[in-house]
Amino acid sequence: MAYEVVIKRDAPDGPHHEVDVNHIFFSVTDSKGIMTHVNEVFIHYAQYPEVEMIGKPHNLIRHIEMPGGAFKLMWDVIEDGRPFAGYVRNRAKSGSAYDVFATVTPLPNGDYLSVRTRPMTELFKVVGDVYQAVNDVEWKARHEGVGRRRRAELGLDKLQELVPDYDAFVAEALPAEVLAREEAGFDLPEGTGEVYEATKRLYRELDRFMEIQSSIKEAAEELAKASQTLVEENAVTNSVKGEMENVMAEGAARTLLLAPLQVWATMRGIIDENAQSLNEVAGELAKKAASARMAIALARLHTAQTAIFSLEANRGEVLSMLFDALEVDVKQMDDAVFLHSSLANRVDLKVNSISELTKMPLEMIRRWSQTTAQEPFGENIEPLVAQVHRAIQAADNSIERLHASSQKLGSDPAIDGVHDALENLRALLK
Repeated sequence: MAYEVVIKRDAPDGPHHEVDVNHIFFSVTDSKGIMTHVNEVFIHYAQYPEVEMIGKPHNLIRHIEMPGGAFKLMWDVIEDGRPFAGYVRNRAKSGSAYDVFATVTPLPNGDYLSVRTRPMTELFKVVGDVYQAVNDVEWKARHEGVGRRRRAELGLDKLQELVPDYDAFVAEALPAEVLAREEAGFDLPEGTGEVYEATKRLYRELDRFMEIQSSIKEAAEELAKASQTLVEENAVTNSVKGEMENVMAEGAARTLLLAPLQVWATMRGIIDENAQSLNEVAGELAKKAASARMAIALARLHTAQTAIFSLEANRGEVLSMLFDALEVDVKQMDDAVFLHSSLANRVDLKVNSISELTKMPLEMIRRWSQTTAQEPFGENIEPLVAQVHRAIQAADNSIERLHASSQKLGSDPAIDGVHDALENLRALLK
């Protein structure tokens, strides 16, 4: 599937080979992009002997179809200290192309760890279209005599125009790729040894933690929808106000009929302010949940790579580097859990506040609805009664959904098991 993705329209057809779904490979580069470590699987796909790779720039395997803007984005992200992920077409020594989903993680010592797997989702086709458009911009600039660095900047401008929130894209793509690979049958290979067993334990703990985060993500999305629905129900309130104007009643009868609804409409304004605030918190929570899932997916990828590499010969200092990457991943998970707890508390307070604010006006208009149904006010108020009934139902449904989502967010995203497994691995490697 991978090579069916077209990146550069005018690139000649050539040989290609696909990455096996069970293969994970990596390289370590210094701050200038010079390769310092590679593993056996990478050597297999790149088709270079190790001696021809170590000490060489990583662009040794760059494919002509890859736009410079994509690499400019990567360097901007990792030099800012953040992990990067993206789809890349590489070129082996023989000229054969192979596609990968690549992650690049800054290490504490200033080096970069890049881990690669086979692209597994349809997102690669979407990115292929983006790369094509970026290549068009860079190709035109090249033929106008624009220098390489400036061409990459122009390419990045086009990429960011087409994908304005690349961080959000990665937060979706990375977990999706990890999940799709596992659904396709990937699992840790059979192995032995203390390091392998410790890494396998960490992998399983991350699996459990990911299940909790998936539930939290769903709850955050449900909360965002419910709070947005509550905001949009202001239109129902406006419909009630409109029908109030059409009621044909005068004097005390009109006051008696409409006073409860006027109180309710006023309270709805206060409720709407709280609902809007909750909607903003829900959106923030959904983003943090996505970031947490990305951090876990990256940790799972690095853990799988560590387990597999522990079975290779001459592991040396590289296992220590892989562990450093895992520590970075878990730190990001810690941050995500802390933010989740803080935001979940804010959500709970907001939901309870909205629930309390709605109790009195809802009870008031319920009584109004029951009383009005028994009074001979005439047919002209029937549309008003119908609108009020719809408003009551909508409010009840929204409050129920808000409470259900808030309770789900109370799921304990405890990370203790991950920390214990990581400490066990540290004792073996450090």
